[in-house]
Amino acid sequence: MIQTTPIIVLCFLLVSTTIFAQGGRVNKLKSKDTSEVSIKRPFVDLIYGESQISRNGMTGEISDVTIYGISIGLKKEKEHKESKDIIVQDKTGLHFSLGRSPETGKSDSTYWSIPVGPSNTMEFWSLGSINGSAYGYKFGANAIILNVEDNAIWNSFSPRSFDIMQNPTDWQYMRDMDGTMRLGSSMISSIECRLGNTLTLNGGYTWNQVLPRHMFWYWLGSEVIEGLAGAAIDNVIANFGNISPKSLPVMHFILKSALLYGVKELRRTHMNWPFETATPMNITYWNIGVGLTL
Repeated sequence: MIQTTPIIVLCFLLVSTTIFAQGGRVNKLKSKDTSEVSIKRPFVDLIYGESQISRNGMTGEISDVTIYGISIGLKKEKEHKESKDIIVQDKTGLHFSLGRSPETGKSDSTYWSIPVGPSNTMEFWSLGSINGSAYGYKFGANAIILNVEDNAIWNSFSPRSFDIMQNPTDWQYMRDMDGTMRLGSSMISSIECRLGNTLTLNGGYTWNQVLPRHMFWYWLGSEVIEGLAGAAIDNVIANFGNISPKSLPVMHFILKSALLYGVKELRRTHMNWPFETATPMNITYWNIGVGLTL
């Protein structure tokens, strides 16, 4: 904890500086004396979901947990230069979520001071930065926005009980995550319906992947590979936009989501794929939410 705290503080200071920078309209002078106007809009979202927690190699199952989350930050929006009905959006902010496990019966048997009972249960909380990009369709004052996020998160796990039908070898997969905050990454693909330009209803899919330990050089190599794949996907999306701007929301949503999901799937066995490293903890869930865009 002592080693990770300075890194956490620095990351959130940098993110907070971006989030709470002065809002309003930003004019960027382009070639031929044209002006591209974007608007910064504060937002706050509340979400709810039921998640599954798993770790590759663990023979037993971990009980589902209930997720409560809140996101706050800024959406930077502009109209597409070739179609006023298309919204281009960048999303930055902070997200906090809490995972609550189901209640278990009392037990006199314990392992490492954790009760041994009818099921494996864990609770957790996570805090992370939001790094989202989106395209959407405008319908007067309303809009449908397709958003994809690739976020960095910090997580803290607390095992609440171990399944008596399992054994300490299986329980170790849970105990590996206990004790300190751990680095992870999160992909979110969501559809937002904005009503009256303010109220938002949203639903989406989230996959948090948490590292049991941070191996910097392996992690960096894996991230570079993902970055190169992301650059190639961005180029494909841009080509679709040049041909048909109205295809951008759908193509961006599908291709970006597929890339992030595919990378998460490859890292299910090795947390720093393609390098042979430990398995991560996976938290996946569908969620619904409500929010305000001001």
